[in-house]
Amino acid sequence: MSTFSEVLTEYIKAKHVKVAPMTKYCGIDRSTMYKLISGKRNPPSKDIFEKMAQFMHLTPTEIQRFEEAWEVTVIGPEVYYKRKSVENFIRHFPSHSSVSPDEFIFSSKLIQNNQKSDCTVLTSLQSVNYFIHKMFLAEASRSSGKISLFLQPDHEFVFHLLSTLAPSDTLEVQHILCLNSEDTFTENHELINLKYLHEIFPIYMSGLNYTLWYYYDNIQSHYHNLNVFPCMILTSDAALMCTADGQSGIFYQSGDVIHMLQEMYNTYLEECSQLFLATAFAPDNFSNVFNAVFEVSEDESTFALQPEICITPFISRQILKEAFNYDLPHSEEILAQAALAFEGNMHRLTDSQTFVYFTADGLLKFAASGRTAEIPEVFYHRFTVEHRIQMLRGVAESCRHGSYRILQKPLNHLPANLHLCIRGNVGTLIFQKYNGEVMLFTIQEYGLLETFLDYLQNMQESSFYSTEEAAAYVEDIILKLENGEL
Repeated sequence: MSTFSEVLTEYIKAKHVKVAPMTKYCGIDRSTMYKLISGKRNPPSKDIFEKMAQFMHLTPTEIQRFEEAWEVTVIGPEVYYKRKSVENFIRHFPSHSSVSPDEFIFSSKLIQNNQKSDCTVLTSLQSVNYFIHKMFLAEASRSSGKISLFLQPDHEFVFHLLSTLAPSDTLEVQHILCLNSEDTFTENHELINLKYLHEIFPIYMSGLNYTLWYYYDNIQSHYHNLNVFPCMILTSDAALMCTADGQSGIFYQSGDVIHMLQEMYNTYLEECSQLFLATAFAPDNFSNVFNAVFEVSEDESTFALQPEICITPFISRQILKEAFNYDLPHSEEILAQAALAFEGNMHRLTDSQTFVYFTADGLLKFAASGRTAEIPEVFYHRFTVEHRIQMLRGVAESCRHGSYRILQKPLNHLPANLHLCIRGNVGTLIFQKYNGEVMLFTIQEYGLLETFLDYLQNMQESSFYSTEEAAAYVEDIILKLENGEL
C-alpha cells in the first residue's frame, strides 16, 4: 500500500464511510476506487482528492494529513520532505535574536572548582559549556581575537552564545562544517543541511566577522559513530575537544598543544570551500554588489521570493534620477550601473524569464511608504506617489502575464528579512543584520542552490492568487494612491 492508500483506508474505517456513494460523488468507477484504496493505482487528480476529503467530512487537521499523504505518494517522500524543509526555512528565516541570557548562567560550584591546569577533564554538558563560555568571552575581549570551530550546529549552546557576543570587527570567527553529500533527513523529516543553515544564520545577523567553510562527508559516521572527541574549538590561548553531544571533553591551556591543534585546523581548512560569499550592501562596495546580483547572462531564468514586490525593473531612468541620493561617494558611477542593471531586469521580464513571488502585505507596505527593503535606504530618497503609481502599473501588467505572483498560504506572511533570488547558477540572499547593516550572500554550494531552485520551480498554483485576482489587487492599490487614500 502507498502512504495515500493507507491514510485513505484509515479514514474510511474510522468514519464509517460507504465506498459506493463516495465513488459516485467523486465521479469515478468502482474498480478505480478500490484500486486507489488498495494502493494498486497511483493517487487521483487533485480535484478527485478534494472531493474525497469533502465526502469524508475531514477536519482541517485531517485534511492536512490527507493532503500530505497525497503529495508524498505523488512526488515521492524524499522530494516532498526536501521541499517542505525549504518552505519551513523560508517561513522561519531569522529576523531577530531569540536567545535568553539565562542560558549562560552556571553554578557557583562549577566556577569555584575551575582550577588552573594545562589539561582539564570535562565530564558534563554544563562543564563543557562553561569552558566554552569562558574561552569565547576571553577571546572577544582581545584586540585581535580569533575563534576557530570544527563542529556541527547540533551544539546549540555554541551558536547561541556566538550570536550574543558584542559585534566586533576585530574578532574573527571561522567555522568548518560538515555537509552531507546526499540529501539526508532528521527523524522529523528535516533536510539536515538546511536545518544547519537555519541554526547558524543568527551568527551572521549578529554582526560578527564570521566565515563558514564546508566539506562533504557522512555526518552520522563522522560525528556520531564511535569517534573520540570529533568536535574542536580553538582560541589564542585555549583549546577544547569534546564529543558530538557535548557531554564530555578535554580543555587544554598548553601552548604546545594549542599550536599543534591550530596547525591541524589550518590543514583541514585548506581542504574546505566557503559556503557563502558575503558582501556588504553599501555605497563603498557597490561594484561587488552589482556584479553579484546582476552580472548574469540574460538567457538565464530568474526566480525571486521576497515579502515586497521587486520594483527594480520598473524604476525608469527618469524615476532613478529623481529618487537617487547624489550625496553618495561615486554617485554618478553608481547611478550609471544601477540604470543598466534595472534595464536588464526589464529585458528579462519582457522575455518571460523572470518570476517574482511576493506578498500582498509587502505590496501594500511599499505603496504606502515609498520604500523597499530590497534596496538600502542610503541609496535613494522615498519614491513619490507619482513614482509608485507608475511602477505599480508595470507590476499590474506583470501580474496579468503571470511573471509576478502574489503569494497565498503558507507563504502569505514572509519574514521581512528574507530576499531570495536565483539567476541561473547564481543564488543570492539579501538580509538585514541586527545593527541595520544590509548584507548580500552569494550561495557558493550548488546543493543548496539546487534545493532552493527546485522549490521555486515547483510551487503549486494554489500557492498564488490567480493572475486576474493579483492584477485587480494591484489596480485597487493604484486607485487608492490616486485618490489619496494611502
